[in-house]
Amino acid sequence: MPGEFRRSERILGDWLHSRGHRDQIVVATKGAHPLIESLDAPRSSAAEIRDDIEGSLRTLRLEAVDLYWLHRDDIDRPVGHFIDLLNVFLAEGKIRAFGASNWTPARLRAAQDYARTTGQHGFSVNQPLWSLGCQQARPPPFSGYVIFDAAMYRFHRETGLAVVPYTSQANGFFSKLALPPEKRPANFEAHEFHTPPNLTAGKIVIELARAKGVTPGTIVLAYLWSRPFPVVPIVGARTIAQLEDSAAAVGLRLTSSELEALETASQSGLPGAD
Repeated sequence: MPGEFRRSERILGDWLHSRGHRDQIVVATKGAHPLIESLDAPRSSAAEIRDDIEGSLRTLRLEAVDLYWLHRDDIDRPVGHFIDLLNVFLAEGKIRAFGASNWTPARLRAAQDYARTTGQHGFSVNQPLWSLGCQQARPPPFSGYVIFDAAMYRFHRETGLAVVPYTSQANGFFSKLALPPEKRPANFEAHEFHTPPNLTAGKIVIELARAKGVTPGTIVLAYLWSRPFPVVPIVGARTIAQLEDSAAAVGLRLTSSELEALETASQSGLPGAD
């Protein structure tokens, strides 16, 4: 925000301080993102990442962050630069674990291999853009993102590394599609997920939701959970009802045939069954 860096961290830090429930909360935050005014200029040096981490700790009023994310990769730096540096912060007690966001499978694999051969900690989690229909959606209005694809699926299937996907609910597309036409947003056809493959997949989502007695939003999250590796979707709720709808998906798993139908319809390129 103009005139204030780390506003979201300041708000969270104020709340944590007022509640006194730090031991009941897992706090995650990010760093190594370019400045808004110079998005093409990486901020991945040791000094810049240290400044991000220590600035976050001050703003959050914490001694350590439970999970620290690298918001972007910088392919001009070797993976060892990041693994070595983040292990320094682990040793200093500033972070307790770290994850990668928007890293390709090849870079993730190289980083994990480097960590293993040097006897250090590697990434605990990966955060890509992933939801039903993301492969056939229109590109998002920002750069630097990495979409979950077949190569990334194979990487997580082989390694068991956890995935924490963002845009996990397709920005509400399938829930909006299930509404009567007159109740959909006026600009619904401009939604980035409004493409022919996703409209086809949406019909299956609606049928599954009806058959299972749940909402389309629950099916969209179950699509992610029904995998042979841990998946913890980032959900966005503006109301208690939306939060309860997301929570309803926790115990639901889709069958291999249901997943295959969704993968085929959305043309995702991911395995339909495993």
